[in-house]
Amino acid sequence: MRNLTTAAVLMGGAILASSSAFGQIVGNDLYFGFQNQAGGGTQDYIINLGAATNIVGGNTVVNLSSDFSLSDFDAVLGSSSSMFGGAIGAANTSTSGQANTADVYLTQLRSGGVGTPSVAGSSVSQQLSRNQDNTTYADLGTLFSPAAGTGGLDTSKSWESLVEPALGTGTFQSNTGLNPDSPVSTNSVLYEDLWYTSSSTLTGTQPFTYLGYFTLNLGGGVQPAVVQPTLTFTGVNVVPEPTVLALLGGAGLLFFSFQRRLNGRNA
Repeated sequence: MRNLTTAAVLMGGAILASSSAFGQIVGNDLYFGFQNQAGGGTQDYIINLGAATNIVGGNTVVNLSSDFSLSDFDAVLGSSSSMFGGAIGAANTSTSGQANTADVYLTQLRSGGVGTPSVAGSSVSQQLSRNQDNTTYADLGTLFSPAAGTGGLDTSKSWESLVEPALGTGTFQSNTGLNPDSPVSTNSVLYEDLWYTSSSTLTGTQPFTYLGYFTLNLGGGVQPAVVQPTLTFTGVNVVPEPTVLALLGGAGLLFFSFQRRLNGRNA
């Protein structure tokens, strides 16, 4: 009898865990997902990075490395080189914690890697309506959603089915017109800008605002090689390191010197 009771408790716990993992996403939590659809992947890897307000807006680099699992990443990658990843978030009026607002977050590949955090390395010209914001959130109702600060493997491949497909309706990309995923592989560094739009009116559309960029360092171009992967977010208010400032300043002086020489020749 005792064994039956224990089994029932364990089964009940498993059902609850499964229900929470596949329930409606938490409004304005940021989810980082990886999928290997083109490479024949059998599962996705999704991380809940927690509330966007705890990540964006600060003046220091936010270290999210403890949320990332290399073993789960490798499990999705397998033997294929065709893997993609990015971050999303959304909320409607009843979940955003702000009266009469609906929000959408998404990433875009950052060209040029690092640089000045206040300057976007990508561009987003799309604007979304309040209805598009609400629909985007609603269509993520069955996305695999682990607890904040954790991640897991999703054999239902909900990232592939709900986020990236552009054709048809009912997906993140079909609603926003933007694909948040970028190519990623082992021994690489992925830079992705984070963009945000919010609507508080039922009419008109609102543009996206650049908030900063994610860096997923899997060891590419780093000496010595990275032992553990790192995942960070650098916001627009973060001041570049002194060495970076020095390099930028040196580049500016070099350009100024070149310009003076060119002007002297043309005089």
